[in-house]
Amino acid sequence: MPKPILPPELAAELSPATLLVRGGTERSPYEETSEALFLTSGFVYDSATEAEAAFKQDGSRYVYSRYRNPTVTMFEERLRLIEGAEACRATASGMAAVFAALLCKLRAGQRVVASRALFGSCHYIVAELLPRWGIETVQVDGRDLSAWETALAPGAALAFCESPSNPAMEIID
Repeated sequence: MPKPILPPELAAELSPATLLVRGGTERSPYEETSEALFLTSGFVYDSATEAEAAFKQDGSRYVYSRYRNPTVTMFEERLRLIEGAEACRATASGMAAVFAALLCKLRAGQRVVASRALFGSCHYIVAELLPRWGIETVQVDGRDLSAWETALAPGAALAFCESPSNPAMEIID
């Protein structure tokens, strides 16, 4: 089992620079001097029954790197310590982060208002993916304050924009 190199009670006393270097680092059973990088997609189990049980558990064991990976876990813990947050989640791409941020706040039957000037992948998420989950999307000219007021007024759950937008460089003020 990996061992954290920083006791939790010590983390509050360290500088951000030290937390950036050492925060969240765990040593493997090999006691390496710097954090190990886990370049694997899967993990070993003693039996098919053990693997099945691990996939059904609460996430206490690594099962597949797309779900969790020790390298990513150390990175998340490092950011959590620096920010003084309760928890941190990392994603593999900016679009995954945008999608996760939107879906953690939106549910079927709710409405999101977004500016029209969005990066192509963001536009796809807003215009194509969110409606598949029953989330209404309304797009407005991001520079038009009255358009925002009108679209947001009847109880929108979330507003989404980029400023400056990519690639149009539209500024929303």
